[in-house]
Amino acid sequence: MVVLSALPEGSSSSSSSLGHNSPTRGHSSSTDGHRYDVFLSFRGVDTCHSFTDHLHQALIDANITTFLDDEEIETGEDLKLELETAIKASRASIIVLSKNYAFSTWCLDELVLILEQRMTSNHIVIPIFYHVEPTHVRKQQSSFGDAMAKHKQTMEAETNANKRSQWAQKLDRWNKALKEVANLKGNDVYGRLETEFIEEIVKDIHRRLHVPLRSVWQQLIGMDYDIKFITSWLKDGSSHMEDILTITGIGGIGKTSLAKHIYDLYWCKFSTSSCVEDISWRCDGKFNGLLDIQTQLSDDISKKV
Repeated sequence: MVVLSALPEGSSSSSSSLGHNSPTRGHSSSTDGHRYDVFLSFRGVDTCHSFTDHLHQALIDANITTFLDDEEIETGEDLKLELETAIKASRASIIVLSKNYAFSTWCLDELVLILEQRMTSNHIVIPIFYHVEPTHVRKQQSSFGDAMAKHKQTMEAETNANKRSQWAQKLDRWNKALKEVANLKGNDVYGRLETEFIEEIVKDIHRRLHVPLRSVWQQLIGMDYDIKFITSWLKDGSSHMEDILTITGIGGIGKTSLAKHIYDLYWCKFSTSSCVEDISWRCDGKFNGLLDIQTQLSDDISKKV
């Protein structure tokens, strides 16, 4: 079952339902001339071969063009110039704040550049607190405090007055950047399944950037008329406050694929949406099956991005 609720202004139908199972993904519009959808900032030693790899792959699978600094900046090229170019060419940045993030001057310089871009454009910044407390980032406590103390020691050990002054200026920028990013609305991975957490991040990016999904039309042979009919129905709406569309037919004719495709195309045009999969299986013999489904539906449609 798919539920799409509360169309934006200018649409006449406020709630629609597609009666069949379907998973969740996103949709759709131009990239406004940007080369990348997302710039991914992270500390490789913490997350490169685990969380960040999985997040990067999920973004790619969802057709979200992602810049990875450690892969795409060639050795010997000027860091700031290349990073600044990549960040300006991206519509959004995801910052994975992990235990050792602040020990890297590379990461801290990235953070400063990202927040500068946020101030001068519509650049979206999404912080992820990966097993760190936002308050530790904000107040430079725990590992973040240790990192900044280490950088301060480096500054104090510098004998050249000009270089020492440059270090002091950097420390000030880094401190301000850490406080600023910690005050942004972010995502905390504590107590969450990483697969579900990553799916939520991808969905958030799709909704906010309207990134087009990879086409699945080739899987829907002979369904052109159905797709056009449902698309027209969704766009035209009706005089009713709530509309229900039921997709029926014998098994194996592509009802689920059709529902999936329509949902993929249009869920991000609604302020809330829900996809409830495998209803029969979940209810059959499972004590809390129906309650679980009701809870999922309630939780999904009460969220707004």
